[in-house]
Amino acid sequence: MYEFGLNPRSERLPLSGGGSFIFFSSQFSGGGSGTLDSLAILRYEAGGRIVDLMPFVGVTNQSDRAVWQIAEASKFPILVTADFDWMDGETHFADHFYTVTAYHFDVEKDRYFKAFSYRTSKKYPGLDNVDQVHVLGSERAEILKRLQEARR
Repeated sequence: MYEFGLNPRSERLPLSGGGSFIFFSSQFSGGGSGTLDSLAILRYEAGGRIVDLMPFVGVTNQSDRAVWQIAEASKFPILVTADFDWMDGETHFADHFYTVTAYHFDVEKDRYFKAFSYRTSKKYPGLDNVDQVHVLGSERAEILKRLQEARR
């Protein structure tokens, strides 16, 4: 069992109809070269109850993540992640293909669900070559296309 107690961070996510959710992350480290972050989108309810609206989402220190407000796709924030796909023969921080995943809010079920997931068609630089992994900006057009398709 992982204990996610390192580097807790939160960010307010305003909702288009008023109110807000909270994006929360915390980190696990086993002491090696990699870390694992747990991501959550939380809602504060009456009586002080905090509800996690996400399934478990964990990403490594070789990932890119963002919460996007895309009115054409959803009136709720969309969580998008890209985590490395480590293949045989690659070193830990080398260039990798990435698995991009988007999570959207389902109003009827009152929860976030995975909208889609795909593997990038090209490799992106890993931490051997960059200080921070950047995948989502380059993949944005493909992500937006898939978000539109997921709405149908």
